[in-house]
Amino acid sequence: MANERDIGDHYDHRQEPRDGSKGAGRGTDVRQRWSAVAGRLAAALRSMALISRTDGVALMLAAETSELRAVGGSTAEGLELEYAQQAEQVGPAQESVAADHPVAVGDLERRDGPGYARLARRAAPVRAVLSVPVHLDGGVIGALNFYRVTPCTWTRDQIAVGEHLADTAADLLVRLAAHSASDDHGWP
Repeated sequence: MANERDIGDHYDHRQEPRDGSKGAGRGTDVRQRWSAVAGRLAAALRSMALISRTDGVALMLAAETSELRAVGGSTAEGLELEYAQQAEQVGPAQESVAADHPVAVGDLERRDGPGYARLARRAAPVRAVLSVPVHLDGGVIGALNFYRVTPCTWTRDQIAVGEHLADTAADLLVRLAAHSASDDHGWP
């Protein structure tokens, strides 16, 4: 069962409705369904980390206000990276989404630019980040962030793998949304 301490599923309970409704009266059922969705997403992100040979992968999606929001991470460090980018409103994810192309940062601590020093402190121990835009229906809906705890130079092959995995993440989000909306417990 997911909870705030369980780093296995990285479900962001801080984004639930503040009135405690958890879904307009559906209560426990909605919470269990979203925990299941979060668990599937976390498992997929862990698999993407293995495929990409990185220390982890995390996902940010655009909110209605067009700000990026932390959605999930394969590790606690990855989720903290996302929270840091969300709080600072600066980072490779924001740059990637704005430019609609991958942004590779070899070392957050050495990156010039407003806010990067604060981001590097908040995101520690993460040092290197590759952010790739996630596309759906022709638009950018977020960023998939690959990270390492040591500085590195991201290669063309790693960027290409990141782009393929971002496409996979978009497909997964569609399936998870359809699954969570269905009344049946099987995949659509």
